[in-house]
Amino acid sequence: MASSEEHQAKSRIGKVDLSKLKVDITYQRTPSPSMVDQIEENWDIVSSELLLVADRGDRPEGGEVEGGLFLINGQHRSLAARRKGIKSLEARILDLSDEEDPAAIEAHYRLDTGVGLSDKATEKFKAKIRSGDPESLSIVKILHRAGTFIKFNPAEAEGLTCVATIERIYRKDDVGALLSNTMELTTECFGSIRDGKVVNPYPEKAGTSAMLKAMAWFIVAHYEEVDHTRVVEKLREIGSRAIDNRARTIQGTMSGALWFNYYRAIVDAYNERLTDSRRLEWKSKGAASLGGRARSSD
Repeated sequence: MASSEEHQAKSRIGKVDLSKLKVDITYQRTPSPSMVDQIEENWDIVSSELLLVADRGDRPEGGEVEGGLFLINGQHRSLAARRKGIKSLEARILDLSDEEDPAAIEAHYRLDTGVGLSDKATEKFKAKIRSGDPESLSIVKILHRAGTFIKFNPAEAEGLTCVATIERIYRKDDVGALLSNTMELTTECFGSIRDGKVVNPYPEKAGTSAMLKAMAWFIVAHYEEVDHTRVVEKLREIGSRAIDNRARTIQGTMSGALWFNYYRAIVDAYNERLTDSRRLEWKSKGAASLGGRARSSD
């Protein structure tokens, strides 16, 4: 991949026909109708920034890479302009005609130019994957091993949406070991196994940000003293919805972040019918590194 300086040197400023711009959904977000409405209502051609466009050049028809002009930055502005009857806008056009995988470069610039600042974490993560970001690709592999994935389409029934939490857990160590252990334990406790495969592995409350933070902190706080078999048996017996109900009951009397009360509920479930010498104690020191302040609202 060429450097940013090389791409800039080969770029040009010029008007682009909005009707000819294409969007690559492998890294672009789904446009927000309300944002398009707002831009259209407050349209100012003078203050409008340049679009950022990639020129992939001519590519063989039916090949792996589609040719033409692809919009990197300015999807909402271009839609608003077309509503107003504007047929062309000024753009910085990057020449990616010689690049083997132009979409990866486009995804990188989509993130790097700040266009993703208003995006949801899932939308940014989508672009990170397409750009080849090592951390994001490693996270994808860990989730795949656990039988799940990030849900980019709200219409999908399965998948996880708590990307920021997943990234935070991953960054707790250098190799993503905590995230891997968290997903493995969550799958063991709440997964539905059918024909040897995990199907809808996080039903109800098990795939939420609060649950994953709680499971991760449970591992960090009690890894060396806990009976793994007992953890799995107790949480399978109780179920994720019951953990959620217990956590909210605890929160009503003790306050604190919801995720930390999930953790408390997990510890309480583990302690059921144990002697005092084998019972676990709640631990809060260091918990903020996973999910913010353990004793504030979440």
